[in-house]
Formats: sequence, C-alpha cells, structure tokens
Amino acid sequence: MSFKRIPFQGIKNARDLGGIKTADGHTIRRKRLIKSGAISEATPEDLRMLVQDYNVKVIVDLRTEKEKNAMPDPCIPEVSQIWNPLFMSDVQGLGVFKADSSDVLMNHLKSIFVVSSRKDVALEEAIRQVREMISGSEFSPEAYMARLYQKFVNNQIVQKQVKQMFTLLANNRGGAVMWHCSAGKDRVGMFTALLLYALGVPKETIIEDYRASAESSEDAVDYLLSRLFPDDMKDHQAYRSLAKEIFGSKACYLETFFEAIEKDYVSIDNYLQKALEVHTDNIVRLKTLYLL
Repeated sequence: MSFKRIPFQGIKNARDLGGIKTADGHTIRRKRLIKSGAISEATPEDLRMLVQDYNVKVIVDLRTEKEKNAMPDPCIPEVSQIWNPLFMSDVQGLGVFKADSSDVLMNHLKSIFVVSSRKDVALEEAIRQVREMISGSEFSPEAYMARLYQKFVNNQIVQKQVKQMFTLLANNRGGAVMWHCSAGKDRVGMFTALLLYALGVPKETIIEDYRASAESSEDAVDYLLSRLFPDDMKDHQAYRSLAKEIFGSKACYLETFFEAIEKDYVSIDNYLQKALEVHTDNIVRLKTLYLL
C-alpha cells in the first residue's frame, strides 16, 4: 500500500491517513486525519495548504513543554491549536535532564530534545547524557526501543493523554485534525497505531504505515547524529549507526508495542476499553466520522 505523503516544504514527515483500507473493506476518508513531525518551520505556503487544501481545523501538539517552548508552533488563524503532551515528565517538574534518571522515557526525551532544539542552553547537557547512554557497553537499540514502547503502554499519564486524543477526534465537528510530535515517529506513531486499530485497519497495514513514517525524517536524524558523534570523535561512525536505529521505524518496534499490550491486557480491544476508556460507542462514532 502507498501511504500519502504531503509535499510540505518545512513540515517534515506529514502524511494523510486517507485511503488506508480497513479489514472489512472500508476506507479512511481523505483530508480528515493527518499526522506529522514538527511544524515549527512551516512555510507560508505550507500553512496555506494546511488551511485551504486540507481544511485543517485542529492541530494537536504532542510534544513536551520544553520542546514546545524551544520550537513553538506558528499561530494559524481560524485553527484550534491544542497542546496535549504524551510524555509529560518535564511538565511534572521532574526535569527533562534529571541527572540521576535511568528511566527510558526520560532518556528518550533527552534524545528528541537534541533533535527539536538547536539553541536552548540545555542542549549541550542533553547531548552529553545521550552520548553517554548510546556509547555505553551495554547499550542495545532494539532493547532500548522495546523498553520505551512497553513503558508507553502502562504509563498512566500517557494513557490519559491518549484518551483525550480519542475524545477530541470523536467530538470533531468537521474539517481535518492534525497531530504532531518532533519527528513524527514514536509518539505520533504509537497513537496513530491505536487509532488505526480502532478504525479496523489490519495490524500488517498499521506496521507498514509506521515504517513509512521514517522516510521523511532523515534531515532531523542526520542533524542529531552529527551533534552526538561529530567526525573528530573516535568510533563516531559505529556510534552513529547505533544512534540511528533509535530513530528508525523498524517493524519490530511496533510489534513490541502490540505484544506489550496483549501481554498485560490480553488484547488491543481490551486495552482500548479498559486503559483508554475507548468503548464500543466511541469506536462507532470514529468509524462514522472517518470511514467511507
């Protein structure tokens, strides 16, 4: 299946979910559900396309407060802009750069902060800590990402924020809804996977969509790698290869996410109902709004 990439100039990794098929033969409506990476560098033409060509009425920012402040979204008249961070560690006062934290969510926040902020005074400390994590002798990209996605499943704050996303989509009164994080892969990817599943899209298709999300994020990844492991650093190529795997979209990452859900909740359907409170009537509403 070909996933619809939107050819923006400054918005990375933007995709229209329209055209994706469900298992029972329905199709997601075009220009209704859009996901992307950061929109802070959107050009005037990008903003025109969002409003006029795609009829975007709501934009949801899934980033942390520090990311949001470092690279704020542009103000777009007549578009509701909502902040609904999935990872809220820095909002809770724990600090993105808490020195003694070994929590995988915290480590990932440091990583994505390096991508999303190019001027903040805390950037060098973030680079140092992420560099130490990746260059450690025990570091495994796949194990790291597995822990991240497993953490996502049972984090109560994440569950609350994802529930709010479903509520927002179910209450949409018209036009397109767009949601974004920094790279458009992990937070956007995990929420999108749950949404597509709720709409009835097969797992295989969901994983294809997830893997496609890495195609447009190479610029951000290249910037990250050059900052973490510059050319004059010993073994920089080997460490860059390890770091790059964190920002890839391997099928096994999303498979691990689904497996973690099924381990703790028996099924994804049960997770939607029990953890996220997305019940049958909510799903019927979503299908009515977004499927043909």
